[in-house]
Amino acid sequence: MKNPVFTGAGVAIITPMYEDGSVNFDELGRIIEDQITRGTDAIVICGTTGECSTMTDEEQLAAIKFTVDTVNHRVPVIAGAGSNDTDHGCALAAKSAECGADALLLVTPYYNKTTQAGLIAHFTAMADAAGIPVILYNVPSRTGLNIAPETALELSRHPLINGIKEASGNISQVAKIAQLCGDELNIYSGNDDQVVPLLSLGGKGVISVVSNVKPELMHDCCKAWFVMLLFAGPLHAQDAVVTISKSGTVKQILHEIESQTDYLFVVNAQVDVKRPVHIDAQKKTIREILDQLFAGRGVGYELKGKNIMLSPIKEKPAAEPDRKMISGRVTDVSGTGVAGATVIVKGTPNGTTTVGDGSFSLDLKNAGADAVLQISFIGMKPVEVAVAGASQLNIRLEEDTQLVDAVVVTALGVKREEKALGYAVQKVSGDELGTVKTTFVGTALTGKVAGLQVRNSTEFGSAPTLRIRGESPLLVVDGVPYEYVALSELVADDIESIDVLKGASASALYGAKGGSGAVMVTTKKAKKEGFDVSVNSSLMADVGFLAFPDVQTQYSSGAGGKYLLNDAVWGDKLDIGRTATLYNPYTYENEPDQPLVSRGRNNFENFLQTSFVANNTVSIAYKGKLGSFRTSVNHIYNRGQYPNTKLNKTNYSLNGDLKYKRFSLSAGLTYNYATYPNNYGTGYGKGSYIYNLVIFQGTEYDIRDFRNYWVKPDEQQNWVVNGSWYDNPYFLANENTHGDKQHLVSGYLTLGYDLTSWLKLTARTGVDAKNGRQEWREAWSSAAAPRSGESHKKGYYEIQKRTGFSINQDVMFTADKTWGGFGLNAMVGMNAFYRSWDTLSGYTQGGLSIPGYYSLKASVNPALASSTMSRRRSMSLYGKATLSWKSMAYVDVTARNDWSSTLPAESRSYFYPSVAGSFILTEVLPKMRGVDLLKVRGSWTRTKMDLGVYDIDRSYTISADRWGGMSGADYPDKIRGSVNPETKDAYEIGVAGIFFGNRLRADVTYYQTLSYDFVKDGTVSNASGFTHKKINTKEELLRRGAEVMLSATPVKTKDWRWDTGVNWSLDRYYYHKLDPEYSNASPWVYEGARWDWIAIQDWERDPDGNIVHGSNGLPVLSQYKSKRGVYTPDWIWGWTNTVKWKNFTLSFSFDGRVGGIGFSTTDQALWNGGSHPKSANQFRYDEVVNGRKTFVGRGVKVISGSVDYDAYGRILRDDRVFAPNDRVVSYEAYVKEYNPTAYRPRWQNYFDQSFIKLRDVSLTWNIPQPWCAKLGLKSASLSFIGQNLLMWTKGFKYSDPDSIDLSTGEENLSSPSLRLIGYNLKLNF
Repeated sequence: MKNPVFTGAGVAIITPMYEDGSVNFDELGRIIEDQITRGTDAIVICGTTGECSTMTDEEQLAAIKFTVDTVNHRVPVIAGAGSNDTDHGCALAAKSAECGADALLLVTPYYNKTTQAGLIAHFTAMADAAGIPVILYNVPSRTGLNIAPETALELSRHPLINGIKEASGNISQVAKIAQLCGDELNIYSGNDDQVVPLLSLGGKGVISVVSNVKPELMHDCCKAWFVMLLFAGPLHAQDAVVTISKSGTVKQILHEIESQTDYLFVVNAQVDVKRPVHIDAQKKTIREILDQLFAGRGVGYELKGKNIMLSPIKEKPAAEPDRKMISGRVTDVSGTGVAGATVIVKGTPNGTTTVGDGSFSLDLKNAGADAVLQISFIGMKPVEVAVAGASQLNIRLEEDTQLVDAVVVTALGVKREEKALGYAVQKVSGDELGTVKTTFVGTALTGKVAGLQVRNSTEFGSAPTLRIRGESPLLVVDGVPYEYVALSELVADDIESIDVLKGASASALYGAKGGSGAVMVTTKKAKKEGFDVSVNSSLMADVGFLAFPDVQTQYSSGAGGKYLLNDAVWGDKLDIGRTATLYNPYTYENEPDQPLVSRGRNNFENFLQTSFVANNTVSIAYKGKLGSFRTSVNHIYNRGQYPNTKLNKTNYSLNGDLKYKRFSLSAGLTYNYATYPNNYGTGYGKGSYIYNLVIFQGTEYDIRDFRNYWVKPDEQQNWVVNGSWYDNPYFLANENTHGDKQHLVSGYLTLGYDLTSWLKLTARTGVDAKNGRQEWREAWSSAAAPRSGESHKKGYYEIQKRTGFSINQDVMFTADKTWGGFGLNAMVGMNAFYRSWDTLSGYTQGGLSIPGYYSLKASVNPALASSTMSRRRSMSLYGKATLSWKSMAYVDVTARNDWSSTLPAESRSYFYPSVAGSFILTEVLPKMRGVDLLKVRGSWTRTKMDLGVYDIDRSYTISADRWGGMSGADYPDKIRGSVNPETKDAYEIGVAGIFFGNRLRADVTYYQTLSYDFVKDGTVSNASGFTHKKINTKEELLRRGAEVMLSATPVKTKDWRWDTGVNWSLDRYYYHKLDPEYSNASPWVYEGARWDWIAIQDWERDPDGNIVHGSNGLPVLSQYKSKRGVYTPDWIWGWTNTVKWKNFTLSFSFDGRVGGIGFSTTDQALWNGGSHPKSANQFRYDEVVNGRKTFVGRGVKVISGSVDYDAYGRILRDDRVFAPNDRVVSYEAYVKEYNPTAYRPRWQNYFDQSFIKLRDVSLTWNIPQPWCAKLGLKSASLSFIGQNLLMWTKGFKYSDPDSIDLSTGEENLSSPSLRLIGYNLKLNF
């Protein structure tokens, strides 16, 4: 037995310093005297709290000597002398002992991460050198190295190693040290929040930081414990006196005793309490009455707290403490309570869950003195803690950083560990979304998830389009698959995480909705106890373009080399002294003999305005003992690059949760309002800015001269031509508009009740309601009529109101049981879903009677109205069972049956099964160096999809004002067929691994999806009076692909850390079976061929591929279509990086596509309009300026012979003789023939989609904590951010291939792609 250096509370005293860093001995002396006066039991000088790491050896020894002298033996002085250099530590220990210290405190060597044997050697050497008692200091969270209990046992055998300051936070480890070492190693708590638990395990006190400010509190706490131990003794409540005179059953007598005392009886089922008895006892003890009741009956009794336990007599076990209730608190590493953690008595079904602040109370029942608690919470490392007679435990859980133990949100919002899943899932943290913030969250997902393709439109207000494995995924927010909530409506600052469930197997429980995978969004909840206020402010503005439609500025509007209006840009040469009659935008007159010069070289850029996005969020959160809430308000203002484009979005959200005993509640409500005045002006066609200003307007005018776009307000616009096709772009932006106002409310309520420790009932309701108002306006004199299509130029007005509502309800029973090495997690539930959508529109006819008066009342002819209505309802039953074995093998089986209102009665019910499994190979394989974990997985599922609302409905079409003001109705032209739901069978296999201590992580997946029973319109005989009916075809389509995810931490030091991740995926689409009647009969369509093809008319070519020219010298277009290629990229990829150095963090990401072709409307339109930069060449100059044609099309001509084709363009006979083409033609005529209107795509304007883009960049400075404290902040950061900074493209030059339609491979005269830079500021109060 070793006498402790001290008992009670010793202070880990601070070391006061002057501003120059030298020790302030005067202040140190005052602090020491104050500590001793206020009852501290020992002083630890130059410990880690005393900043010994910042002091020289001379300063440290001087401080120790000063303290020894000042204390003068009034309390023990313990000197810190730890070091990660053994030789240096030995020298410092010896010198500290020479200063007169009573003992030394030796912290584990940091950074070196020596072995346990190395620790023994290190501490032994230092103890030998010191020659005085030594207290070890175990704080693995700071040093990265833990002193194992067995190591502590070995060290305790050294006569001078007296004690250990335990700050591991692991109560079970402390209990084991106490068990192994007994009185040979005195234990002191190193955590102020774990003093009582360590004292209850036999600890001698605490080395306290809190004692710096409250030494008397810590001293009294320890003193009270030791006093309690001194006077505590057994209580014999059985000796309480009662009076009973009664006949009845044993049970009735026991109830009478309960009514007269504070005690309750707990009766074993084997004890007969129905036996009739008579008791006549006056002021008898409970003991005496029980002896009388059970004399000779073999029944024993014992007191456990306030309970008297009655049970058959058996051999009495080892003595147990009377107290059978255990309470405590479960926290994370920051000290925040963990609500919902599971606390179970090991080896029994007895358990409970923690409440809001992490506290719990549990009846140990018959667990015995050696009871062990198992504490777990998903996403954190489970721990086991020995009760060891304690009545109060404080337990800290650490986050589990291993990939396989990562927590993901799966179908129905259920959180599961990733290692148990048989399908691919990838998580994106909300932290990755909240710094580089633009208008829509979806952009931030680009390149971050393998298999997720994001189309980022360059158009104002156009949200990104997401595809998982080529299909549109389901969006689920907080467990609810809302009908009208889109990812574009969500606020980045409100998102905690996004889990991407890939493929149908991952989301099988959602039925048809989840057949294409799911994007699971979990919103932020209150995390830390108390109030928390956060501000996140971002501003980004454009500073240039990644892709821009450049034009030639050498030739004017016109045709045939002559200046003309209302035509393309094939006019006269500019800037060579020629003149023409030009329109004056100030006098509104055509003026002759005006010089033809390129006034508007930068017309399009001058027309654009600086675009910016301001995104600001304020949130308030509070967490208490029973629950929490969080509320936020977000505002986004997006000024577009075109005049009069501005988006205002406001979002309010409120959520909260409550847990009381077995009951839990969580709820959330969000309101979203969005409005913009105009989003017209894009695409190919009248009304498009690029169409009007770039493609078909020359640079002889400066667009800035036309800002005043009225000649006569509301009646006549000010433009160079008053024709039937083109308009002043400023007029288009402000007078031909489409505006929208939208209100969206969504909310959920989830109720839970723990029926038992392993069975839970959950009910969830999600509701969303959408209300919107759209307006379309076309002003007088407008050539473009994008909405009405009318050509009278007398204006148009339309208003549309739309309302949508959906409700989604689930009731679920979940069970979680374990026995032996097996575990079963099961769920059964039902779902009810209802959705409605209505529109009501009114619009004018024949124009507006009053210019500028936009009202249905201004309609020249009677205004018309139209409406739509749709309803859908479904009912579902579903279930899931997961069987696990030793956390090694998992099998997942799900089943769902739907009943849909949109299918015929005979096929309305349909069933979806799925099965998935995973196996942890490293649990059975021999230990391999560098391999931490290997997991294989696989899954299969069948998904079915119902029909559209009116696909099988035979309803009349009613039209107003059909004849003479009377309405009419058309009989339906379809027969109601009997069809089955479309079906998909999908499977995937994968492998995941963790290597080199979680420094390298890998995941590889292969998937295949077979789709069949497609529903199409089948033709019927006209004699039937109908034209078509719904049928199932025999065609089957196959998707297959692969996904690879690699992430690593190549650099990880004290100051530096580099995390990097690469993802790569490919998709391939093939015909599996063809329908002889309904499949496409083209030659490139056959079983095994790709079905994502693009086919267009090519030019006729000779056997060597040269273009054939006709007798007019122009290229000859084939009359048959040919396969041009496929629109699906060969593969897509992303590369993300985060580099941290001290308080700075640099994050950047690249992504791109490789392969796949796309049609560039911009290129073809530029050529056709005469605006393409390459069209200003010598051939054009000769034709326009010199008056001679010099252009000869490259290729061949036919000098004799002919060719025959079959119905699909395959050559049957060809005896043509070719010669090089030598026919001189007009360059303008040739280009227009080679590049006609963009509505007719041509072969040469399809380009490779490949691109590489520097997507996001942020450089963040985390403001030092002392600075924040002075400003009243908990934390703050400032970031410089950028998006779309650089781009390389293989084929596309004048437009961004990122904006290509994912389903068609077409780019539709895209707006310029903007480069954005700005700042982000985060404040936390």
